[in-house]
Amino acid sequence: MSDLRALLPTRRVETWKYSDLRAALADAELPAARTELRAASIIAQLAPGVTETQAITGDQVIEERFEGEGLEARAADYVVAPGARLTRIVMQTGAGTPLSLATVKLGAGAEYRQFVLAQGGKLARFETHVNAEGADAKVALNGLYMAADGQHADLTSTVTHQSTGGVTRQLVKGVARKGGRGVFQGKIVVERGAQQTDARQHHQALLLEEGAEVFAKPELMINADDVSCAHGNTVGALDMGALFYMRSRGLPETEARALLTEAFLAEAIPDWLSDDLASEARARIQVWLLGRVT
Repeated sequence: MSDLRALLPTRRVETWKYSDLRAALADAELPAARTELRAASIIAQLAPGVTETQAITGDQVIEERFEGEGLEARAADYVVAPGARLTRIVMQTGAGTPLSLATVKLGAGAEYRQFVLAQGGKLARFETHVNAEGADAKVALNGLYMAADGQHADLTSTVTHQSTGGVTRQLVKGVARKGGRGVFQGKIVVERGAQQTDARQHHQALLLEEGAEVFAKPELMINADDVSCAHGNTVGALDMGALFYMRSRGLPETEARALLTEAFLAEAIPDWLSDDLASEARARIQVWLLGRVT
């Protein structure tokens, strides 16, 4: 055992450069460091207990909720059997320091689908590492974040394709108000033996007010020559043309802005999400926007 505080990453660590965990946990009571954890991440060290590998067979859905006000760290390790599918849903609404780590290994023909809704907190970070080891593995990573004044939301992920015929689709959208910070760090790695990989990564964010911050770092690392890969990133303000059109139809500006923002974020809600969860996600967007409109 050793002092875990000394192991917390500084902002010199590339994957933590936009999220100052030391500052967020300056006054928190931290457990002693553990060395027996399999997952090589500070989040796994902060999580209570030892991360255990969960074997996924068939079609399984896992739902996680982060609603607390303090430090809430969780780590999970999944191995998805050939031909199986894991769907993971994460809903974060608490104002504390929610930290999540998921590591996933995919067999041949396996599928991993994930949706994260993050409303931010003192520091909210959702970290995902997917290793597509088998041929024809499929990955779908969708997420949306909303960061108001004093809130921080960080969606960080790495997808590694090691075998042929893999497919990745990633879409993350976010909004930030004055004093809020959103972070997207996404990396897709195509190894030398992963020919015919098809990967698409997109991140889009809106700065709703002056003083809002969004940091984005999309990456592709391609070591194979027979692939179809692309990524895109945009950060900007609402479309003034669309806003003018809606106002010209008699909508007040605040309502028009809210409707445009809601439509923007809702595009990140995947069609494979259950009706109940999709409705909840839309309702949470509306409530977040209403907090500013009224």
